[in-house]
Amino acid sequence: MAAFDPARYVEGEAPFPAAEYTDRLARTRAGMARLGINLLFVTSPANITWLTGYDSLWYRRSAPTGLAIRQDGGTLFFDKLGHRGLAENLGNAIEEAVYFPRGGGDETCFGDLVAFVADTLQGRGWLRGTAALEHWATAPGGIVLRALETAFEGAGATVTDGSWLVDRARLVMSPAELAVMRRAGTIADEVMRVIAGELHAGMTELEIQGLAQHELAKRGCGEAALRTAVRSGARRGESHHTLPAPRPIHEGEIVIVDYSASLWNYHVDIARCFALGHADQRWIDLLEKAAGSLDAACAAVKPGEPMEKVIAVARDHLKDQGILEHAWFVGGYVQGLQVMPDWVGHVYLGGAGFEKSNFEAGMMSNYENVFDVRWPGGSCIDYIDMIEMTPDGLRPLSTLPRTLTVV
Repeated sequence: MAAFDPARYVEGEAPFPAAEYTDRLARTRAGMARLGINLLFVTSPANITWLTGYDSLWYRRSAPTGLAIRQDGGTLFFDKLGHRGLAENLGNAIEEAVYFPRGGGDETCFGDLVAFVADTLQGRGWLRGTAALEHWATAPGGIVLRALETAFEGAGATVTDGSWLVDRARLVMSPAELAVMRRAGTIADEVMRVIAGELHAGMTELEIQGLAQHELAKRGCGEAALRTAVRSGARRGESHHTLPAPRPIHEGEIVIVDYSASLWNYHVDIARCFALGHADQRWIDLLEKAAGSLDAACAAVKPGEPMEKVIAVARDHLKDQGILEHAWFVGGYVQGLQVMPDWVGHVYLGGAGFEKSNFEAGMMSNYENVFDVRWPGGSCIDYIDMIEMTPDGLRPLSTLPRTLTVV
């Protein structure tokens, strides 16, 4: 069988071969069996995409778009009639789809949609035993999920929370998924090199954002589940998670550029820092010392060990270098396939996520060192990389230096 091409695009097909989606369903059903779940109703947009290849511009908070999975076989996809082409053309694993009835106008109230889902599943005998919902899903809204739970219970099912069941199955990526992530990592580096060559005084943060998005699109990447971040100077630098502004960058300022290369919704996060013309030597020294924390973690952490060990090793390194006191955040998040409005998985390197996990070969996470210091030119500096757990240990995807680049 030919090797999977992460850049493939065939109109009317999902990005992965049908066998990939068959395997994902099998892994999901194995998790259902372990938990004694007869029916799982998947509504998390990222999990729907992972299981079927389906991808939509909009997931309405009031519409219970979802994939019903029977543990003993069979799936049924629910969606708006206006999305019929998405389900028919892009969902390799969508065995069968049904569409919500229209109301008097173009829309139907959520209560009628919930009743339609429950009545359809009950009519097929699928609401016997234990049914699970993803209560931590970003869509639909919590009120709709509670209404689904009530309707399923009214139809005779015992309802439980199925949050993270699919997410657990997604933690270890397949060879095809790893190929996509590695290609996205190569693209992320290429684009950052372009940005380094184009930065100049007078450019606005919005122009830098647009340059990154344009260069990513030229290489086949789509819109990421997190906006590109560009921060420059002292006031802007200390505002974490702020959006790019029409503010021109100036000589001597620290400029932080952070984006994700999103290939088939698989995200590789990268951030690098630049200084225009010159930089206070303390900024240069800080990042040079911090860069070694990732090297230390990659050398120390092996498959089977807790993810939290990465942060413990990193913090020890930063402490030894005398810069831990400046650290605002040392951590990371499991990443891979994500859909707006969230871009990280449910497991964090530092253990503060929804679940903890040990590393296995095939897992990926971003890794961040973020420092808040008010020195001339800025008030924050950082770098972000993606790390992959291989059979031999951790390795960063990026080949770019993690030090400050003066342009």
